[in-house]
Amino acid sequence: MHILLSDKHYTYQPKFRFIKPKDQQKVKVKLSNNLVLAFGYKLTEQLNYFTMAAEAAFMTLNPLDRQKNQFFIELELLCDAQETINLQAESTSVGLGYALGSALAYRKHLGKHGPLIEHIFATGEVSSSGNVHGVGHINEKLMGSLHFMEKHPNQAFTVFVPQANDTDIMPALVDEIISKGGTLCSIEHISQAVQTLLSHDFDGSVIAEALTFKGLCSFDPYDAFYFFGREKQIDDLHTLYNDGPALIKVHGVSGSGKSSLIKAGLIPAILKEQPNLKWHIAAPKQFTNSHELLADFVSSSDAGFSVTLDMLEITVSQFVDSLLQQNTTYLDEVSAHLSAHKTPYIWFIDQFEELYDSDLNSQILLSLALLGEITPITVIVSIRSEYLHYTDMIGHDFYVTHSLSAKSWINIIEHQSIALGLTLEPGLAQTIQTEALKLSHGLPAVEYLLTQMHGLAIKTEHPKQLTHSQYQQLNKLTGVIYKQAERILSHHEQLTEQFFELFIGVNLNGNSYAKHVDFPVLLQNYPHLKELIYELIEKQLIIRHQVHKSPPYVKLTHDCLITIAEDLSLDQQIWPRFYIWLNDRKSYLQWFHGIEAKFILWKQCLSSAQDQHAYVLSKYELHEGTKYLSQPGTICLQEVRDYIMQSQQGYQSSLEQKNKSQKRQLISTSILFCIAFGSAILAFVQKQQIQKEQLRAENALSSLKETVLVNIDSLEPLLTQYLPTYQRKYLNQHLKKLIESVDDLPLTDVDKLRLLLIQIKTLRQDGSSHISTIKEALDAVKEKLSKFTALTLQSEEQKQVIVEFNYQLGALLLKHGESERARSYFKEVLVLANTLTEKSNEMILLTIQASTKLAIIAMDSGDVIPARVELDALLTHLNNLTLPQKFDQNINNLKVDILRNLALTSDSDLQATPLLLQAKAILERQLYKDPNHLTLKYNLLRTYINLAESSTDKDATYNYYESADEIANTYAIKDPDNVHVQVAQLLLTTRLGKHSVAKKQMDKAQQYFITGIGIAQKLKQLDSTNIDWLGHTAELHSTFADYYSKISSPSMSMKHYQLAIETAEQLISQNENNLNFANLLQQIYSKVGNHLYNSGKKQSAIEYFEKAKLLTSMLIQKQPNNISYKTSHRKKLFNLGYIAAELKQNSTACNYFLTGLTFTEAYLENNSNFDWMKARDKFNHHIKTVECT
Repeated sequence: MHILLSDKHYTYQPKFRFIKPKDQQKVKVKLSNNLVLAFGYKLTEQLNYFTMAAEAAFMTLNPLDRQKNQFFIELELLCDAQETINLQAESTSVGLGYALGSALAYRKHLGKHGPLIEHIFATGEVSSSGNVHGVGHINEKLMGSLHFMEKHPNQAFTVFVPQANDTDIMPALVDEIISKGGTLCSIEHISQAVQTLLSHDFDGSVIAEALTFKGLCSFDPYDAFYFFGREKQIDDLHTLYNDGPALIKVHGVSGSGKSSLIKAGLIPAILKEQPNLKWHIAAPKQFTNSHELLADFVSSSDAGFSVTLDMLEITVSQFVDSLLQQNTTYLDEVSAHLSAHKTPYIWFIDQFEELYDSDLNSQILLSLALLGEITPITVIVSIRSEYLHYTDMIGHDFYVTHSLSAKSWINIIEHQSIALGLTLEPGLAQTIQTEALKLSHGLPAVEYLLTQMHGLAIKTEHPKQLTHSQYQQLNKLTGVIYKQAERILSHHEQLTEQFFELFIGVNLNGNSYAKHVDFPVLLQNYPHLKELIYELIEKQLIIRHQVHKSPPYVKLTHDCLITIAEDLSLDQQIWPRFYIWLNDRKSYLQWFHGIEAKFILWKQCLSSAQDQHAYVLSKYELHEGTKYLSQPGTICLQEVRDYIMQSQQGYQSSLEQKNKSQKRQLISTSILFCIAFGSAILAFVQKQQIQKEQLRAENALSSLKETVLVNIDSLEPLLTQYLPTYQRKYLNQHLKKLIESVDDLPLTDVDKLRLLLIQIKTLRQDGSSHISTIKEALDAVKEKLSKFTALTLQSEEQKQVIVEFNYQLGALLLKHGESERARSYFKEVLVLANTLTEKSNEMILLTIQASTKLAIIAMDSGDVIPARVELDALLTHLNNLTLPQKFDQNINNLKVDILRNLALTSDSDLQATPLLLQAKAILERQLYKDPNHLTLKYNLLRTYINLAESSTDKDATYNYYESADEIANTYAIKDPDNVHVQVAQLLLTTRLGKHSVAKKQMDKAQQYFITGIGIAQKLKQLDSTNIDWLGHTAELHSTFADYYSKISSPSMSMKHYQLAIETAEQLISQNENNLNFANLLQQIYSKVGNHLYNSGKKQSAIEYFEKAKLLTSMLIQKQPNNISYKTSHRKKLFNLGYIAAELKQNSTACNYFLTGLTFTEAYLENNSNFDWMKARDKFNHHIKTVECT
């Protein structure tokens, strides 16, 4: 191997020596002592060149060799002319010689075949990715090869040069090389040179790769040497695999690392135990359908199907067709042959959800499960969690969490760097870790950041060191994404504003959010944006997704791209471009957010001018719109401009029509006045009446036109469409104007009642009003009701409206804690509904809803068993109903409500969990079809919380709370004033704070609790008596008190315990029959008792345990089969006896212990439970110790 130099009289020959590695680093280099002395001040520079070359050479090995081996290689240079080694500064052309020499040395070290040719020459600069770049003095360097070969005439030789230098080489020089038996090879990548030299013996990688971080790509099986931070999950998945399931479904959110966990975690772990393991990896997007996917696997040589099928004379197509039909005829025959080989085999299908995107009813999973059951093949699929419900109960589920511990982040950052031969400046790993812990999906971001930092390092004098300077240069962890976005947008300056307007919205609270954009429509209407969009998709700054039967949409991948800090100046913003654009257009974007729903409907009616007219802008909306239209550059989308202009034309046309009508009326009135002049007095009276009626009608018509709501029949579909969306607040402004004028409208009393019914519906959806506002609205409704005189209940139509009105009013009252008033309205619903001669489908569902609400009220009042029986009967009734498809969502919502409340009536968590999982599956299916439906999202959030409360697995509990918190945070960003989301956040801060305390993450726990206190104070200002947030506030204070106990702050702990007790007592004073309130108070009493006992105040502890015992006794009377209540009561008796015994109050202690023993034995007569048996033994032991008689 010869390195060509600009001096043609000699070459340098690299020699290599291998040293035994002593650490995890895959490729480590050093220079011989002679070279260290020879290079002098150029030492660092040449060491960097050799490092890049050695890494590039390493990447030419096949993945298996890279996985199994690591190299510590020493370089020595010899000069064929016995000259002293002397390289000029920036002699980068030695790189190709270093790299090619290292690549051949690695293969020799591994015992592989070397090149047959003896004389090899090289010159060229090599990057860490193995790419070969052009150099200077190329002709002089080629002459050096000819000069050397003069000593070895008639021998073959090969010269490798950069392809970039092709045009620089003199043709005569090429001819001379060929004439002397040489071959001139111009290359772009080092692997081309190795492949040329080894020919058929080459078994390495031909892909241009660098030994660096994975960035946004997933890890592969042979990347296991630098895959860290997921050890626990690898072990758990490995354990599941060893259990021998036919099919494993690995699920998690996007970016949680599912693919990497399987490829670089599980497969290498199995390889250690079973070196003969074979695997096949595929992704649905590579194939047009399920048949092709299966055929690809069956046809693969390693799978072993092909030979067997040929022997049995069965075609691949026949076999796949049979398998898709779940027919085992061929499968049984093939299985026997496969099992004989005893080779473990894994078929991993990545991104399995793509199959459901193309075919929602795909049954391929059944075929895969069958394949895994009958053959020795294990099938593993990775799928996003939101698609999991489509897989039903097939296979075994394995959840991959997206939240990593602080230690895991350090392992990922530090250990990966070590494996890649990189060093980190002190404190850098901790800095990245701190920011990563704040992100919900930090894995891709961290890998992307580290890749970019390494890319910057390579261009410096210290290419193997990652620094704080690089970290800051890339705008930290979140900033690295902005940097990439800015680079792409700067190449499309003229399109930036249009892009922002299409992809970013601002809600009524001024918060920006990422919009879903219809992809085909986008490309059709804005073809000039195509290149920009695809560049952003390629860099994963935009994601493309498709919901079944809906057009594909695109949206920004990360919300952090459009988050700004209001309190910072322009120079302090991470992305100034977006900050400037948003500030200039914020009020316009808020206005458009309010009218966007109408705009979409208007676009859908482009073919019908009459239909379009129903969705044009109102007078007020038009006033705002024309203002923005007149501001240059504010509205960039032509279709929005067209919408405003058409609305303006329609409004002007209506004014002209109105003027013509007024003129005609004036002429008619004048003629009538002249004719009737002879009877002036009668005419005057009649004219006064006519004018009064005309004015009244004109006012009513004007009110209707202003809101573009012509009649109630057209209004109700709009409500159905908008009330469950974020546009509801803007819609409510229009409804309020309409309903306030109800007395002045020429409507029947029934229609007026329908308008008031609309008001009740909007109040139910309103999640941000003060309780006084709700009560004022209800008083106003009551006053209006008193003016209706024609509600005679004679017609069926009237009865149906009144039934629905009573239900909606009852639901609103129940929502705000007035259960007794609500109960009377629900009962009235059932009574009146029974008088209907024929019930519509809507009325059937409404009566079931009312019955459900009555059961819930009964349950909260302590009548748990009757409530359970009623709810169970209602669920059975629902399941047996056969209604048209349009009622599916209503039925599903009702099922979810019943299932969640049935779970609350269950005697144990074991009984509750399956019911909640049913509710979860129903909600996820609905949200898949309608991902922005607020009510569904909120119900899923509450279901996650219920699941967490009923789960006995701590990890599962935490995962459920995390999932709920994720929904709540997203919801709160778009609707920050929603009370019910704030209530959920209040509960979640308590539960997640408690989890952080258990994990000894005290700073994180404190942050949760402080956030919770802020939410509680805000909610208290809205309504200081609301039972929902009072209950969560009591729990928050109690858990915060536990936190202070852990950090040894007894005074603060007692302060929060006292606040918890006061809050819980306030709850009970509002509803003494509510079992949940009583249970909450007894739990707090117990906590205070434990706190006092640990503080040495044992007599005070007894007082609180006694209070708790009285409450658990009452709870058992109300719900005698509840295991949780009984367990709690048993523990109170034991604690009281134990403390009394310590205080030498033996008589009292005996009383508690004997009562506890009797209570425990009574339970064990009908139940077999290990914990209760242990409790019985403990009672017996202490009875003997205290010598009770």
